[in-house]
Amino acid sequence: MASQLRTVKQARVAGKRVIVRVDWNVTIGKALQIVDDTRIARTLPTIKWLLAQKAAQVILVSHLGKAEEKRSLKQIGEYASGLVGSEIVLFDHLTRVPEERVVMLENVRWFQGEIANSDDFAKELATMGDIYVNEAFGESHRMVASIVGIPKYLPSYAGLWLADEVATIIGVREKPERPYVVVMGGAKVEDKIKLIEVLSHQADIILLGGKLANEWVLGKKTVTGKAKVLVPVEGSNLLDIGRATQKIYTEEIVKAKTVVWNGPMGMVEEPIYREGTEAIFEAIAANVGAYTLVGGGDTLAMIGKEEHLARIDHVSTGGGAMLALLEKGSLPGVEVLKS
Repeated sequence: MASQLRTVKQARVAGKRVIVRVDWNVTIGKALQIVDDTRIARTLPTIKWLLAQKAAQVILVSHLGKAEEKRSLKQIGEYASGLVGSEIVLFDHLTRVPEERVVMLENVRWFQGEIANSDDFAKELATMGDIYVNEAFGESHRMVASIVGIPKYLPSYAGLWLADEVATIIGVREKPERPYVVVMGGAKVEDKIKLIEVLSHQADIILLGGKLANEWVLGKKTVTGKAKVLVPVEGSNLLDIGRATQKIYTEEIVKAKTVVWNGPMGMVEEPIYREGTEAIFEAIAANVGAYTLVGGGDTLAMIGKEEHLARIDHVSTGGGAMLALLEKGSLPGVEVLKS
């Protein structure tokens, strides 16, 4: 799949206006600080490559939060300017794009046509540029105008990080070294319960935590695949996995040759319920003989220190997108970039 992607390095960008869809939907803390800038950092090589290749203009497009929240990208643009090495000028009117070299459209979810995946809105977005680059892996499972609409109207390419994400996750999906262990927790329970059934035909062991585990136990769920599904031994309605479960899960992780992790093991918003998630991270990071893949916004926010991330083989910038790609082997936003 990855070999079929048109990547940005195949594009002739000199003198062109390049629209880059990024996923800068990062967590902003109570002190208005950016908690984890991984999603911004991963897009920098593509942006800097475009500038080095003499692109006339880089036009960044992102969202922040839910549509009804109407949150501004101003703070994120100011923060990212320092990383890009060029001022990022924010604008909010599609027909009045500033002339500066690097500009960013205000939160694309402010526009009704985005979520509606409106063809008219996609066409309007496309008029801003000559070339489109998707560097928003974390949004590529969504049928929205800035992901699947713009490529109908412009030559379109995968960003460097998106191409790497796709190749890595497809590799794990198609040829995992065994034993293959999946660790899954967090919320978004309904989607993940369906996914567990699919993964039960791919993985060897599935370890559950968080709200997902509670729902699994209460619903007396089962799978039809060969994978063994383990749940916390302490019971249901838990706010964290206990020491006994931590020990059992660690023993399975230590034996693994491939580990995929998405979602915390407890209510990590409260410090007293972080122990289980921290124990799982330590077990995964310590297994240097396994290929480790971690993704999901809550998970990244929990372990987001750079020295922690460096201990994982691949830190995905997409939670839902990573899981969707593992499940289906394709994503709408990736399919439209294929040659």
